[in-house]
Amino acid sequence: MTTPGGVTLGRLLLALDRTVATLLTAPRGLDQRVSSAALLDLDDIHLGLGRAARGAELFLFVGVPDDAVLTWLSGLGTHVPVAILCKAPTDAVIGRAESVGVAVVGVDPHARWERIYHLVTRVLDAAGIGEATPGEESMRSGVTGDLFELAAEIARQTNGLVSIEDERSHVLAYSSAGDEADELRRLSILGREGPPEMMAWLRQWGVMDVLRTSAAEVVTVDERADLGLRPRRAVAIRSPRSVGPGEFLGTIWLQQGPSDFSDDTDEVLVGAAAVAARMISRRRDAGSGHADLVRRLLGVWGEVVDAEHLGAELGITAGAPVVVVGFATPIDSEPEVAGVVSAVTLHASAFSPLSVTTTIRSRIYVVAPTVTVDATVAWAESASAAVYRHFGVRLRAVVGGPAVGLAAVPTVRTQIDRVLDAAANESELIADVTTVADSQTGVLLGEIVAHLAANPDLVDSRVVELADLDERTGSDFSMSLRAYLDHFGDVRSAARALHVHPNTLRYRIRRLQALTGMDLDDPATRLVVALSLRTR
Repeated sequence: MTTPGGVTLGRLLLALDRTVATLLTAPRGLDQRVSSAALLDLDDIHLGLGRAARGAELFLFVGVPDDAVLTWLSGLGTHVPVAILCKAPTDAVIGRAESVGVAVVGVDPHARWERIYHLVTRVLDAAGIGEATPGEESMRSGVTGDLFELAAEIARQTNGLVSIEDERSHVLAYSSAGDEADELRRLSILGREGPPEMMAWLRQWGVMDVLRTSAAEVVTVDERADLGLRPRRAVAIRSPRSVGPGEFLGTIWLQQGPSDFSDDTDEVLVGAAAVAARMISRRRDAGSGHADLVRRLLGVWGEVVDAEHLGAELGITAGAPVVVVGFATPIDSEPEVAGVVSAVTLHASAFSPLSVTTTIRSRIYVVAPTVTVDATVAWAESASAAVYRHFGVRLRAVVGGPAVGLAAVPTVRTQIDRVLDAAANESELIADVTTVADSQTGVLLGEIVAHLAANPDLVDSRVVELADLDERTGSDFSMSLRAYLDHFGDVRSAARALHVHPNTLRYRIRRLQALTGMDLDDPATRLVVALSLRTR
């Protein structure tokens, strides 16, 4: 993930706040700019994939032990990142990082890494596209920026602690809290659910039900000292509509701090909800626009690719060598692919910070510039394994390229689709993770078989009769014949594959030849029969 210009390390730390992150060392100061971030896990380190992500300025080390971090820091080349984020880094890691000029930020051990990455990318994205709109200056006293700055301004005007959440209760931004945050606020920011008894009380009270059904009503949540829950107010964020309540986009939460709320708190919250709605709606529109740009790059609509324009919009040099990866999922609908897409996108950003990802129906495509095919194959295997671990979904991946320049991306995508389509018919001949170059035999055979299946008159009638006999009598002639042909007539090898005695297979072959009149000593017969069997 990359954003032109970026933000200073100091600005990023102010946004994350002590709730999430603590600066442990900054040998080059806090004015160093961060414009891209990448996740690295232990698999990335072991497979050497972290080297491909050297262009990032900020690295989040997910589950990477200290010795691996030390090795990584010792192997830095000409590009020295601005900072690394780790949970409980040792003095050795801090000392090594300081010696090579890399800042170290300690992350709360309870924080969820995907939440931290999400918060970091929100700050960087906002720096790149800007989120202020005309008229918002009156709300924020001239401050321009993102949801974090909106949260800070609400906090200033209300004397409270602010967090802004999306419709799924994921924190999008929050104000600085110091030590006044209660446990529910702290755990929400870290991506963890609050204590069970606290959450049960909130559900019993029906707070979220009220927020989801109210128009612009400020909801008051009383203090529960026994649960450590401070007084709160909340207001729903809804998309602007000319008639009726708009779509529920999220919630602005306001926790009481050491001082009472200001007298106009409710008015401030209602106005802030309207501002947040415009920001979130515009961000969604921008996200959709980004996806459309990537799809245009992939040639989805058949138009000629304007490499210079798309490259400028996506932050990729138009003439850079690129590798394209296509993932086929067993999930039918695009909305259901969302979780898998997020996982692939995060892994892609770790592998190549300049990579872009999108979906076309149930397939996921990653365009990665300035990487090698071998490294991309290794990355695709790692990403597929991670998706299976987390979602139980098996991906099939095809790597295409390298191609020179973005203008070649549609051609590479077509080649990838050809392999993925063929794999549906000839999966045993095409590996789960492969390249276009390594799949030619499987592709051609798959297309030949698909053509035969679509034209039954081209299928050997003797194979059809044999299959009908198997269906009527429960015999295994078709399976035995295919194994026999696939093993080039080697009875012992075919029998082992079928888990039968060689004499049993010999009998079946003699019997089926007598029934159908096939001459399996004839090369042409063997070819036609083998192809016809694959259509069954």
